[in-house]
Amino acid sequence: MNQNSSIALPKVTGNPVQKNAPWLYAFWKFSRPHTIIGTSLSVLGLFTIAFSDQLNPTTWENAPFLPTNLTILLISWIACLCGNIYIVGLNQLEDIEIDVINKPDLPLASGVYSRRQGQIIVATTGILAVILAVVGGPFLAATVGISLVLGTAYSLPPIRLKRFPVWAALCIFTVRGVIVNLGLFCHFSQQLSTPQLWKIPVIPPASGC
Repeated sequence: MNQNSSIALPKVTGNPVQKNAPWLYAFWKFSRPHTIIGTSLSVLGLFTIAFSDQLNPTTWENAPFLPTNLTILLISWIACLCGNIYIVGLNQLEDIEIDVINKPDLPLASGVYSRRQGQIIVATTGILAVILAVVGGPFLAATVGISLVLGTAYSLPPIRLKRFPVWAALCIFTVRGVIVNLGLFCHFSQQLSTPQLWKIPVIPPASGC
C-alpha cells in the first residue's frame, strides 16, 4: 500500500504554524527539533567559550565583538544545522517502514513528504553543509565532514551501525561528545585568533644538577 498517495496534509487548528504553513511545520519535524536545539546550543556555547578565551589577562577585558565574528558564528551554525538535517533525514529515509509504526507523525512516515522530497532535502542539506564548512575553515570542514561520514555509516547499508546497540551509542557519543565539541572549539579559536590554543608551553631547562 502506498502511504504517500493515501495520506494528505493533516488538518490541525491548534498550532498556527501547522495550520498556515504546513510544509514549514513538516520541515521542522523532519529536522527533529531536539537535535536542532542541541546543535544550536553546542555551536553558541562553544563560540562563547572560544570568544571568552580572548580575555586580556592584564586588563581583564574581552576583545570587541566584530561583524566578522558574527559571520564566523553564522557560517558555522548554518553548516552544522545543514549537517544535522542531513543525518537525521537520511536516518528517516532508511526507516520509513519502521517509523510508520513507531513514529507515524514524522513527515515521511505520515506521507506529508514523499520519499523523493526527503531525498532532495537530504542531498541539498548535505551539499550545503560541505560547502559552508569548507568556506568556514579547515577545522569546521573536518568537524562537519567526519560527522557526515559517521552519520551516513550510522544509517546507510551495508554498514548501518544502528543495527548494533553498542556501535550505535558509540557513534552518537563520538559525534556529539567528541568531534563536535573539540572540532568547533578549535575552529572558533582559530578563526577568532585565540592565542591560548596555539601557544605551546615551554619548560625552562633546569639551572643545575
